[in-house]
Amino acid sequence: MQFAVQEDRLDSWDLVLVSLVDITARKKAEAYLEYLGKHDVLTQLCNRTFYTEELNRLARKGPWPVSIVAIDLNGLKQLNDQEGHAAGDTMLRRMGEVLDKAVDTPSWPARIGGDEFAVLMPQTDERGAEAMRERILALLELNNQFHAGQSGHALSLAIGLATCHVGDSLEAALQRADRAMYADKAQHYKDSAHERRGA
Repeated sequence: MQFAVQEDRLDSWDLVLVSLVDITARKKAEAYLEYLGKHDVLTQLCNRTFYTEELNRLARKGPWPVSIVAIDLNGLKQLNDQEGHAAGDTMLRRMGEVLDKAVDTPSWPARIGGDEFAVLMPQTDERGAEAMRERILALLELNNQFHAGQSGHALSLAIGLATCHVGDSLEAALQRADRAMYADKAQHYKDSAHERRGA
């Protein structure tokens, strides 16, 4: 709202011009841009920018313990190469659905790379991180059952967990979660190769 009074009427204020401007559309646009700055458009999860900011905040202030779930979507590159990016995008959206349902506040799921995801879990110990893994895998199974006849592709994940306690390095916990996730991924591909040879 804006007010304007002519200079020769300043003493009496008997003639005042009031102007109202509706800025609803501008505020909605600003809110949407803020959302885009912190979210991945494809999965609707938090993005790497938000994830990095939260990591830095948690490293400074806690609350401790902080658990990290590192996740990698198995087979995405191969699917993109064989069937195109639309098929890969569908898998990424499904992964977003799984994590959105599995994770509750104050934890945050994020897409941090092409086929990489993470869940930051403040005030969560090792038991809570393991419970999150189980919840993600249970919802993954439901998602695969629901989509079984539609795409013919099942979501498959490699998951690594780590917990950082007060006084520990959050960066070191991230590295432990990544190593555990890559070990899980290597085991997945080893098992897949063994199944193909046995078939």
